[in-house]
Amino acid sequence: MICPPLLHGAGLFWYSSPNGRLVHTQSRRWYAGVSTAGERTAERPCGSVPGRVAKGMPAMQPSFAAVRERYVEELIEHEWYDVRTFGKKQRQEMTAPEYLVELLQHGHVTAVEMHSHTPRSDGLIEPERIGAWTRALYKKGYFRHEHLAVPLVVMVTDHDYIYTSSDLQAIPYEEGLTFLPSTEVSTEHGHVLYYGAHPEIVHTFELSQPQLSVKPGGPEFLDMVQSLEGGVAIPAHPYRETSVLRTLPGDAVAPMLVAVEILNGKTPAEQNRAAIDYARQHGLRGVGGSDAHQMSRLYSYLTLFDGPIRGLDDLVIALRQGDYFPVHGEHLRFKEG
Repeated sequence: MICPPLLHGAGLFWYSSPNGRLVHTQSRRWYAGVSTAGERTAERPCGSVPGRVAKGMPAMQPSFAAVRERYVEELIEHEWYDVRTFGKKQRQEMTAPEYLVELLQHGHVTAVEMHSHTPRSDGLIEPERIGAWTRALYKKGYFRHEHLAVPLVVMVTDHDYIYTSSDLQAIPYEEGLTFLPSTEVSTEHGHVLYYGAHPEIVHTFELSQPQLSVKPGGPEFLDMVQSLEGGVAIPAHPYRETSVLRTLPGDAVAPMLVAVEILNGKTPAEQNRAAIDYARQHGLRGVGGSDAHQMSRLYSYLTLFDGPIRGLDDLVIALRQGDYFPVHGEHLRFKEG
């Protein structure tokens, strides 16, 4: 059985509505990871083969865009944005979609943990221990299995503090694992993930010193990052009680953004879903991160990028111009537990 393409023609996009029906809209921008104008998906088989990595299947090279669109559609359909899917029983029942595994086998994809915290702010994750934890996950089939190995990047995003690159480079590295510094800025209107290290921004907000304090107004910070082209600013968990899209008009904030955090590992399902809907409505891209404050929650959600991420500059360019979408961490486990 062959499913119909998910989109047809320039600017015409199909997506899953809350009632499960496929509807379409005209746009030339992004929808939380859904395809750009002019892209066309190939015919695809419905369903997926049980198990972690399909065996005996013919080699395929699916496009990143087609996989991104299909995954986001199923993310909504199956409610993978619900943090209750992190329960032991639910995790055991989840399998990596076959089409996603095929992309990872044949593409050049990097998985990025976009949101984590250490004791430099309010987290309990010692960066020096992340390598050992990741190695233990490798043995369980996360990120690696047989001939499949997904490069992994961990963004350390402490509140109002940016690690120096030399601090993170001194950490013992597990093979295939990279650490990069960023921060989560505490604005008066909510938390904003800042991926960058522009000297004026770092100096103005004293981001080189560990601290936990309220910083600038949300629009002020977003505008400064945008005007200086000093990185990328992304609202974190934007629909929590004191977050950006709860405290500011969404229509006014959208022009300052390229993406929002639509999957957050500590955020209730309805708030993650609201972020997904906001991103779709305003033509914004979506990222996912665990927001882990303890090691066991690291890699709950990640973001897959089409291409290598070797440094902070690569990440910033990819966030602005590249292709990416958020994924559930259990979909990067390629063998049974």
